[in-house]
Order: sequence, then C-alpha cells, then structure tokens
Amino acid sequence: MIGQLVTVPGGRGRAEPGRLYGLSVLRAEADPTGFWGERYLRRAGKGLRRGGALRVLVPGDFDLWPALAPLGLRPVEVDAFVRNQSATLALELLERRDVPPDRAVVALRGARADRDMARTAAALCQEVRSLVVDAPRGGEELANWLRREFGIPVLPPGEGCHAALCFHPDCPRREGEALELYGPRPRLAGLALSAPRLAEEDRENLPLLSALWEGGKLGPEDIKIT
Repeated sequence: MIGQLVTVPGGRGRAEPGRLYGLSVLRAEADPTGFWGERYLRRAGKGLRRGGALRVLVPGDFDLWPALAPLGLRPVEVDAFVRNQSATLALELLERRDVPPDRAVVALRGARADRDMARTAAALCQEVRSLVVDAPRGGEELANWLRREFGIPVLPPGEGCHAALCFHPDCPRREGEALELYGPRPRLAGLALSAPRLAEEDRENLPLLSALWEGGKLGPEDIKIT
C-alpha cells in the first residue's frame, strides 16, 4: 500500500482510502503549521502506518521527514523507475548531442554489473556502435556475455564515450553531464521524465511516476522525455 500525505489548511491527520490516477492509496490530510501542526502530522503518519502504508508520497516541497521517519515511513523510491527508462534516456541524450546511435559509444558505469545494467546494455546493443562496461564486480562477465550474445564491441573501462550512465553513487569513473540513475533526485544531464496526461503539477513528480509505474498505471506510451 502506498500512502499519500496531503498538506492542507485545517487538515487534522485522518487517514482514509483514496484513488490517485487510478492507483489505490491511503491518503491523510494534515496541516503542519501552527501550534498543533506537529501533532497533526504525527497523527497522519501513525494513521498511514497503521493502515499498512510504509512508503509515502508527499508534496514536492516537503521537508518534515524527521517527524515521519521514526514511525517507519519513508519516501517512494525512484531508482527502479528511472533505470527502467535508462536506454531511452541514453538514446535521447545522444540525439540532443547530435551523435547518431550507430556511431556512438555509450558507457555503463557502476559498482557492480546488476540486472538493471545488464538490461540496459542488452537494449543498447541493438542501437549503438559499441559499449563500455565499467563495473568492478561482474563487469567483465557482462562484457563477455554481450560479445557472445550480440557480437557488439565492448571497450575497456578507460575508453571515452559519447554518453555515460552511472548506476550507483560510487561509479569508478565520472564524465561531466552523465546520466546519474540513482538517489531521490537523479541527475539526468538536463533531461526530465514526464507523464503528459497527468495534471501539470504532477507530470514530472518522480516519486508519483514511480508509484504509478510500479502499480501498472503508467505504461511506456505514457512516459515522455523533455
């Protein structure tokens, strides 16, 4: 169950079932301002926790997690959603840099060659000239598999590239303007993931997009890169 905390004047923290773009949520409205603000916020958090909502969607400017974290609540993670779009992001970045994919070298960098990196590499093998796989754990094995499976040149980790994707914060190497596909605020080299059919204020809200994607309410055709 996903929780949704809405901050509204007069909200007293009551949690009740709701719908958000077709997704079932447990919604609590609270007014965090004034003398009773912290009390209402904690009441909302307790109601969400009792209702089984461990991950919570919050307003974009929300900075009161210290009141909710002790209750076992946490933000909705965006890593899986962003990494699912990683091959499309890389191709869009190449286009904006005027580099034809069939002439491009794309680097995949991270602490380990995990499932997300392997899936992205397999997708890009059909589009780009060559890849760089730079991952101390499992990188060589992934590179060998890509060569066998797709016949694509996989270059050594130190080779340059036209676009780089970093899957973990401790990437072995970093290029300027890389796609950083991790953390609550991924840095996407000036690109943004958007869902145009949502209300304007929600279209680039990554935690919301992630929750809708995870819940099957947001498909590939609904996601655009701006």
